[in-house]
Amino acid sequence: MKKTLSLFVLPALVSAVMSCIYLLPEPGDFLPSAISPDLPVGGELEGWHGTACQESEIERNTLAADTRFSKANYTRDFLPVTIGGNLLSGGGTPVPCMVSIVFSGGDMNNSIHRPERCLPAQGHIDLHSSAHTVELADGHLLPVTRLTTRTPLPEGRKGHLRHIHYYAFIGASQVTASHLKRTLYDMRDRILQGRVQRWAYIQCSTYYGDLIGVSEQEADNQLRSLMRALLPGLVDWKRVINAPMAR
Repeated sequence: MKKTLSLFVLPALVSAVMSCIYLLPEPGDFLPSAISPDLPVGGELEGWHGTACQESEIERNTLAADTRFSKANYTRDFLPVTIGGNLLSGGGTPVPCMVSIVFSGGDMNNSIHRPERCLPAQGHIDLHSSAHTVELADGHLLPVTRLTTRTPLPEGRKGHLRHIHYYAFIGASQVTASHLKRTLYDMRDRILQGRVQRWAYIQCSTYYGDLIGVSEQEADNQLRSLMRALLPGLVDWKRVINAPMAR
């Protein structure tokens, strides 16, 4: 009896799941992400100098053709950029902070993903991630994933350069630090509400280590300082329903 029942139940279940395809919205029906692609450059962000950058060939070839990128490097106004020596007399960290925003295209699976998936292809090893929250200058609390990595120096040189990355996913009305939660939000919206949020993935990174005379704490403070100043002007928080304010 059970065997006979399973022969009918399993095909029916598969058919029901497959029929959900017809409930999905058209690919062009995107709700725009709550984050703007217009990263400030020059002296537009007070206390920082921003320089627009182009995505790398690896990034472009890895993701779908309709994926949109926005990238810039930031340094404190009063500090030079260096990759050698200790220039900390003025305070802060004398290395740039890199900001990258990637907007999903029609094929969500090939548009945005966790950096843990692509950083190893760029030479990053020893990846460690943890959940954090960054309080922004406007009082909003942004959930983020903090990721530390290291990259070997070019052949012939000993040692490693160490990196800190913070990342989050920002949709039309939700933010999350989890790629799994972003995927579940997306599935819920498509199947139950017939809508598609255009998700954006933002990553803020810098580097540190004995090689350049910068401690992890100094680099981390610098990166969080940039995020606190940058994000309030980029995200339309009125549209985000799950971003709490600091008490």
